[in-house]
Order: sequence, then C-alpha cells, then structure tokens
Amino acid sequence: MNLTIISVGNKPNKWELEGINHYLKQLKNNIRIDFINIKGQQNPKRSTAEVLKLEADLITQKIPNDCFLILCDIAGDKLSSSALSKLFEDLMHRNLTICFVIGGSLGLSESLIKISNKVLSASNFTFPHRLFRIILIEQIYRAISIINNAPYHK
Repeated sequence: MNLTIISVGNKPNKWELEGINHYLKQLKNNIRIDFINIKGQQNPKRSTAEVLKLEADLITQKIPNDCFLILCDIAGDKLSSSALSKLFEDLMHRNLTICFVIGGSLGLSESLIKISNKVLSASNFTFPHRLFRIILIEQIYRAISIINNAPYHK
C-alpha cells in the first residue's frame, strides 16, 4: 500500500520525527509513506481567504494522480479505528494510493473539500499539527494491524 501525507506547517522537529519513526518501523514492509511538507502561507498582509487559496494551490500541486484523497478536518466524519481499517482494506483491493492532507492552522479551502473523496475528523478536539501527524501515523499503523489481525489494536 502506498500513502502520501501532505501537511501544511513546519517540518517535523526531533521529538515529532521520533514519534513518527516509531510507527514507521512497526509498519516496515506493509506500507510506503511519502511525507510532503508545505510551508504555511499566513502573513499579516493576507486575508484568511487568500491564505487558504495559496495553501490549496500548493497542496493541489502535490496531490498524486489517481489517488483517494482524504482531508483531515474537524468538521469531517468520525470513523472508528475498525472503520478506518475497512476503508484501507477496500482501497488496497482497488489498488489505490491514499493521500491524506493536513491543512494549515486556518483549515482547508472549500476547493480542496470539493475534490476530496473523504473528509475525516479524528476528534472534536483541536490538535497542534505536530501532534496530529503522530496521531495520524498511529491510526494508520492501527488500521494496518487490524487488517493483518495483529494484536496491537486490542
């Protein structure tokens, strides 16, 4: 399975990389994940609409062709870990690449939401981007563990 995670914000720092790498080591041969970091476009001279458009343009350029596009947004659907694993399993059978997008601090533009295949929310809580990347990787690991009937998810 191939996955891409596009994230708006700073590049991961040391502790974040340690958390991400912890789960990547567990995934090993089961999955390939490409990380793409996009610099946030916030500037005091720009409106929220301008920032969202600029970030959406940068994100759109990085979305792989023919992928299943999943946006991470607080207003999205909430799935259990089991439901996420079923979604992954279905996409694996269809041989589709999955692309997750984590927007900037202002969220995601309506133009991205319109082209997405799914919008997911991890919680009603707001998470810092640095922490959310680790949460997302952990949930990917958990979903793959469920698919492989590994004991981790119990």
